[in-house]
Amino acid sequence: MDEEHGEVSYDEVFRKPSGERLRIFNEVSADNRALLVRTHAGRWLAANRARLSAGQIAAVERVIAAIEPKWYEPERDEAAFEKEFEPLIKNLETLLPREDLRQLATRNADHIPES
Repeated sequence: MDEEHGEVSYDEVFRKPSGERLRIFNEVSADNRALLVRTHAGRWLAANRARLSAGQIAAVERVIAAIEPKWYEPERDEAAFEKEFEPLIKNLETLLPREDLRQLATRNADHIPES
């Protein structure tokens, strides 16, 4: 499931147990990783939008917009990542409860069907 094997879909990955998800995630391209993370975050936002505040929605949307393949490259620029992405994550941590963060941004999150 590396670049030579093509792209895997969100549903293919997130229907698997977390250990299998991690293995697949580590084998796919940076482009596919970013797509998987954006898809999950987008589905999470769609499923939870009605109960979130405008500030929470805006913060999640900013994170989704910032998800780029460059952040999933093996040799990513850690300083640039911390400068650009870490403040977005820190902001989310102040706005969302722990379970929401777990469901939004970990490999242990529940699969979210397309709505």
